[in-house]
Amino acid sequence: MKVHIVALIVYCGLFSGCAISKTSTPLPPEMKPGQVQEMMTRVADWQLDHPSRHALTDWTHGALFAGMTAWAQMADSDTYEQALIEFGNRSNWRIGRRRFHADDYCVGQMYIDMYKLHAKPEMIQPIRSNLDYILEHPPTSELEMVQEGNQDRWNWCDALFMGPPVWAKLARVTGDEKYLAYMNKEWWATTDFLYDKDEHLYYRDSRYFDRREANGEKVFWSRGNGWVFGGLVRVLEQLPDDYPDRQRYETLFKQMAAKLIEIQPEEGLWHSSLLDPVGFPSIEASGSGFYCYGLAWGINRGYLDEKTYLPAVIKAWTGLVGCVHPDGKLGYVQPIGADPRHVNADQTEIYGVGSFLLAGSEVYKIAIRDGQDVTTVTVTNPGLFFRNSETIELEDVSGQDVFDLQTNKFLLTQSFEDQLLFQADLAPGDKKSFWVMDRPDDIPEPDSTVRTFCRFIPERSDDFGWENDKTAYRMYGPALEWETITCGIDAWGKSVPYPIIDKFMRDYTEKNIPYHEDHGEGADFYKVGNTLGCGAMAPFVDEKVCLSNHNFSEWKVIANGPIRSIFELTYKPWKAGSYTVSETKQISIDLGSNLNRIECRYSCEDAETLPVAAGIILRETSDQTWTRDQSIAYWLPADGHDYGMLGCGVVFGSEFQPKIETADSHLLLTLNQDVSEPVVYYSGSCWDKNAEFSSFEKWQDYLKNFKARLDVPVKVKTEKMN
Repeated sequence: MKVHIVALIVYCGLFSGCAISKTSTPLPPEMKPGQVQEMMTRVADWQLDHPSRHALTDWTHGALFAGMTAWAQMADSDTYEQALIEFGNRSNWRIGRRRFHADDYCVGQMYIDMYKLHAKPEMIQPIRSNLDYILEHPPTSELEMVQEGNQDRWNWCDALFMGPPVWAKLARVTGDEKYLAYMNKEWWATTDFLYDKDEHLYYRDSRYFDRREANGEKVFWSRGNGWVFGGLVRVLEQLPDDYPDRQRYETLFKQMAAKLIEIQPEEGLWHSSLLDPVGFPSIEASGSGFYCYGLAWGINRGYLDEKTYLPAVIKAWTGLVGCVHPDGKLGYVQPIGADPRHVNADQTEIYGVGSFLLAGSEVYKIAIRDGQDVTTVTVTNPGLFFRNSETIELEDVSGQDVFDLQTNKFLLTQSFEDQLLFQADLAPGDKKSFWVMDRPDDIPEPDSTVRTFCRFIPERSDDFGWENDKTAYRMYGPALEWETITCGIDAWGKSVPYPIIDKFMRDYTEKNIPYHEDHGEGADFYKVGNTLGCGAMAPFVDEKVCLSNHNFSEWKVIANGPIRSIFELTYKPWKAGSYTVSETKQISIDLGSNLNRIECRYSCEDAETLPVAAGIILRETSDQTWTRDQSIAYWLPADGHDYGMLGCGVVFGSEFQPKIETADSHLLLTLNQDVSEPVVYYSGSCWDKNAEFSSFEKWQDYLKNFKARLDVPVKVKTEKMN
């Protein structure tokens, strides 16, 4: 569904990760978009063909799943997402046996990500129950690694990847700050204990405080610090922009980044012991993968200066690609352990694949942006509900493309006047980032065969029809006045996502195929008559709906898809009780929405206010109605056919306070309106042949969600180039 009321807030200079400039260093062939995708495909496919023997809830899978989730969203196949769902189903979305041990709930990161995509509560209920248990029984052990098994708290540096992102993700998706508070407290307890403020690196655990390598340097394990750096990125992605301690995380991230490029070997990949590359001469891919991921992420979000850090990313990615065997196996991955080890080209592990895919997901962004200036747009859902197909409106950026930083894909856009429109799916509390930029010539244009559409239909007695991927409608024009006069909305059932109006009208006029019958794509089976039909508005005087005595007299198309279609219908003056009124309706429909936005402007010479009503005609075939807040709904059989059930609905935003009434055979929302201002509301329909609306209760749930989205609009933050 789409909500047209969008909070558009432009901030300049309020956060550091915004404006991104052109890449400053030529990119090698390995960093071209197609090459990055091809390499990620090979590595991901090899891993799926060679499943690990580790338990599905093991931390090793937690790291793999993090990378596989990033790859699944940017891949052109649903194979990888389905594999993740299968992993979750096989484990019943549960964690490992140790409640407090971060290794055993690291997989919760993937569970939460899948919940955000599929809105199935069972995907996060076990991990939420476990974190709630930890909050109710907080561990109080010291952070010294005095014995095996005393890891109820994050007293080893790898834990900062395993645990904190789970807490931060759950805090965002539930809106419950208790998870973030616990994460923040424990993160800084671990950091204060294990972080070397001189070297800007983490000890693996307290047993390494006094150890030294053969060259006399402190022991800083590459893979352990890689886990920290990756975990830091994943926490920063979830923290609110105004979180009190956010600046501390950003400072830590920049300190570690500076240290990492300072000690990066010339060949590009870091060794298993960060400060003793001579004692440990072989490269190591898993820690290096996380470093590449974090450094590229920092460039892409504007935290790291590109001129300084891009050469390091280029060297790191080129080195990682060199670790991939011809069949896709990723080599040079240190086996499981707690300290630096020697590693060779044949050694691999699933966590290395996870870090490689995460690195690729960020390197791909750099490749796409090569040579371009971009503007960053951040969209936040402040509500604790899902918003599918949310239309985002941007001003003064017309004619450009939008790149989704989560899926690494260009989105369908629409430009008209001074606006650029695109859509986003947002989970509860979600925050997503996008780039406004020009799509490279070698990247295909997003498919727009599923679109909104509207047009005047003179071949069918001057109707005006409009549709999207969910439903279709029409209103009657002048040539039909000999038969029917109505300003009511006629709703069509539709079971296919592509446009059908042109096809139905062509089949009707050329082949005499009736569009009132369903031939597999939908039909017009709703009877309007001289009523409001499915959600129109008219003056409401003396408890009577005062319909126009003419069909619309003029029409005008303002925009015609793909994301939004807008048109106007004008009605000649008519007598409504003691009032003489005329009206212009502006109707718009967005892709993915079952409701239209309707803006009614009345002219009335007799008064400054006019009583009006938006509503639904009630039939003898059904008494199933529903009312709540500023919303009404009706559930009735399709007229004259065994075509199932149709739902009608009307919703007002909280800026209006209509009364719910039943009068003149209509279910109504009524109010007195200042005729100098338009009245705006939403109305539409559903068909139970669409699985998402298989019952009246599901239609009610949809309307509740629509209402919530109206009342709690998304927040949009942009920053233009300096």
